[in-house]
Amino acid sequence: MLHRTASFVRRAATISIFGALAVGCSNSGVPTASPASNSASDYRALANGHRVSTQQLQAKTGGWLSPDAKKGKNLIYWGDYNDNTITIYSGKGVNGKEEGQITAGLSNPERLFVDKKGNVYATNIDNDTITAYKPGKTSPFLTISTGVDSPTGLTVDAAGTVYCANVGNDTITVYPRGKTSPSLTISLSSSPESLATDAKDNLYASVGAAVLEFAPGSSNGVNLGLPSYPGALEVDRSGNLIVVYGSEIEYFPAGQTQPSKEIDVTSGSPFELSLSSNEKELYVSVDVGTPFVIQSIAYPNGTSLSNKLSTNGGQWPVAVSPDNALGT
Repeated sequence: MLHRTASFVRRAATISIFGALAVGCSNSGVPTASPASNSASDYRALANGHRVSTQQLQAKTGGWLSPDAKKGKNLIYWGDYNDNTITIYSGKGVNGKEEGQITAGLSNPERLFVDKKGNVYATNIDNDTITAYKPGKTSPFLTISTGVDSPTGLTVDAAGTVYCANVGNDTITVYPRGKTSPSLTISLSSSPESLATDAKDNLYASVGAAVLEFAPGSSNGVNLGLPSYPGALEVDRSGNLIVVYGSEIEYFPAGQTQPSKEIDVTSGSPFELSLSSNEKELYVSVDVGTPFVIQSIAYPNGTSLSNKLSTNGGQWPVAVSPDNALGT
């Protein structure tokens, strides 16, 4: 109980600070965060109004990906909202080699996901699309626009089904593999932000003040009773949830409403999560002031984060190759 009160106070303080900074800023094309919105919306609005300064990337590749990148193994994909890029890095060591860059089709990329085949997906909030790229390729093989409205959260299940959170019309749209029209549109009472699927293709979504679970093919979500106003979320093969609350990353055992572990991110504000396919490492994009960094922690037993990428190569969207694409 004490922990939850502290988290709420931190979240309220964060929203208050970001709200004050956003006064007078232009947020064209990005939904304005309400007082009851989660931290992800606040960061997005701030970054669009106050450009996150990034240094010019080193070793530009002109859109070509190295042979290592084409293998699609042990890579980190780091999106830059302002520069409309996805930069690909080797996951070896700290500040691994830059392997390539994607720019085609991107328009303020919000979230990234890499499926079990190494295809990388991006939601583009400025032009209302989802774009997908095969391993080693820089032009999209798939562009989805039907039903997409200011997209944020994104996930892809083991069958290749694409799930998209639309903050523009408070829906989640579901696209069978390779299709550009939704087979299911889930209407919600609040804006969805982050999505994840488990080994049984259940869908989890942070929606307004709640985390909802949807059975495969269902449009009726069950409120899991987790603490209010979640940010990014992930789920492992056992159905354990990982959720961002303010400056904390919290682990919830399957079926439980209280966390078994709380990791306080003291060096900045966590924004997005990506769990490696072997479930041994959790990657987190962290706002540490002017730039973002990618940090990582051993999952599930690690207790503190350490820098993985601090090259000013991106902002909040992050994914690893392959992501925790489940059901295999």
